Amino acid sequence: MKVQRTILIWVAIIAIAIAQFGCEKKEQPRESQAKAEETHAPHEHTAPHGGTLVVLGKEFAHVELVLDKATGKLTGYVLDGEAEKPVRLAQKAIKLTLNMDAGQKSALQLMGVANTLTGETEGDTSQFAGQSDGLKGATKFKAAIASITVKGKKFTNVAFGFPEGNEHKPEQGHEHTHGEGDHSH
Repeated sequence: MKVQRTILIWVAIIAIAIAQFGCEKKEQPRESQAKAEETHAPHEHTAPHGGTLVVLGKEFAHVELVLDKATGKLTGYVLDGEAEKPVRLAQKAIKLTLNMDAGQKSALQLMGVANTLTGETEGDTSQFAGQSDGLKGATKFKAAIASITVKGKKFTNVAFGFPEGNEHKPEQGHEHTHGEGDHSH
């Protein structure tokens, strides 16, 4: 009887030790995650279409730009803050100002693209496209989005470089919030 009681006590001690050790192991990832968040190290986003990401605000949303160098067609995809999910816009076009390497400036309108598969229409779409002969064969240029409104937030003069984007620049355009009862700039 004494032997059985001793064995039960040891089994209980070992079980408590295993449970304690298991809890400590589970807590470590949370501590590591908290420390990583404290460092504020910039995280990278992957462009789902292989293009250039332009950040709007502080990771509020993104516009991914994909250039077909052969035709000069530039396609823009409006994405969420993690650059993963499409975000539909009510606007019918996105106006860009292009500054080419030779110092040439030009305007380009990316028009809303309808998509029967997703049900998107020109005034309710996440995809925009436009063509410019000045972009044929282009590998590098500077540009700015004149104005874009995503989920009620308006961003103006969003400057970026192509192909590097603007993710690591401190200023990603001027943000204007238009909510109910707020009509200020």
